[in-house]
Amino acid sequence: MNFQQLEYIVALEKHKNFVAAAAACFVSQPTLSMMVKKLEEELEIVIVRRGAQPLEFTEEGTLLLNQAKRILAEQQMMREISKEISKGLDGEIRISVIPSLASTVVPHFIKNIERGDHDLKISIQELPTEKALVALTQGEIDLAILATESDSSLYTSHPIYEEEFVAYVSPLEKMPARKFIQPKHIASEKLWFLSEEHCFREQALEVCSFKKKKKAKISYDAGSIQTLIRLVDENGGMTLVPAASIQFLSAKQRANVREFAPPVPMRLVQLTSLKDYPRKRVVSFVVDALNPSVK
Repeated sequence: MNFQQLEYIVALEKHKNFVAAAAACFVSQPTLSMMVKKLEEELEIVIVRRGAQPLEFTEEGTLLLNQAKRILAEQQMMREISKEISKGLDGEIRISVIPSLASTVVPHFIKNIERGDHDLKISIQELPTEKALVALTQGEIDLAILATESDSSLYTSHPIYEEEFVAYVSPLEKMPARKFIQPKHIASEKLWFLSEEHCFREQALEVCSFKKKKKAKISYDAGSIQTLIRLVDENGGMTLVPAASIQFLSAKQRANVREFAPPVPMRLVQLTSLKDYPRKRVVSFVVDALNPSVK
């Protein structure tokens, strides 16, 4: 058994067939098939059902797959420790960001990274919170930009800044004339939210009260903050959005923004890693680059 064989079965799970998995691993399909077969013979179990389309793992194979992911994650951790000791700000760093933060965080972050003094190669992808935490655990990413608390026994979170919420309200809605509103005023029959995989949805639900709200005729779970704003513009109602998203609105749209009276609802933006992630200098560098006060 070797690390390469473990990488092959992880690739099989990701790509669902031998040809695609082999291409991803830069080997021929017969080579990958032979190595997986040798692993099965060594362990005396069947890992995958070869006749299934798409390819399926057996119950025993799934157990082995999960263990393989843990072993490969530990292997990657050893590499990271070596990089921290010998290289500092060098090597590849994989970062995820939740979609509701991406449009405001990523452009500023990239600008700071590009002019920073380092030799890092940084890749960024959007992932909802739960998928990001799984990716961290399985060693698929190194750091995650989140806006929720995570299990402190598994992860370490580094606070970056707090972000306020505002209401985006259609002019057709009846709202108090005062400058600031309270969460109890968010009571439209048309309340638009992000889909369930987005943590911002849960944060918005905590702000709003639904006990007396009539059930809407149409329910739609949006995939982005921009979609929420378009829904209000075209169909009425209201939604909650991060205050940072105001910068992308037109002058006409900004007239629909209502701020909350204190205590203002907000969320804490954090950089999250595995608890034993060793590259402390990299974490410190990324936290500084994400800080909106760093120009």
